[in-house]
Amino acid sequence: MPVWVEGALFSAGDGHAAQGDGEVGISAIETELTVTLRISVLHGESIEEPRYETDHYYATTGIGTTILEAAQKATGYMIDYVCSRYGLEKEEAYVICTAALDLKICETVDLPNYLVAAHLPKEIFLSI
Repeated sequence: MPVWVEGALFSAGDGHAAQGDGEVGISAIETELTVTLRISVLHGESIEEPRYETDHYYATTGIGTTILEAAQKATGYMIDYVCSRYGLEKEEAYVICTAALDLKICETVDLPNYLVAAHLPKEIFLSI
């Protein structure tokens, strides 16, 4: 996640025991959670919006005033990531995203903003 303030701290919260994909309303089943996070500071890198990864996929996010705008931003950020990480041309990264990228509507409740995440499986890069 980008940090724009020197000395900024990290916090995580708003645990949900259950909530449908897309967070369509304010109500979810709130709960206390215990999580383990690994945080690394990547000096000299700049991203427009938060990214995250698991053992299985890498994800970029896009926030927009429409679902389409948010999806296009998340996809564009993923194309940029694939190009920089694997040394591919934009056209090659676009083809990979067309074949393997999963778009997830993460949030519709915070109008006028929508959040879309783009998930790309790491396993497709095992031979690169």
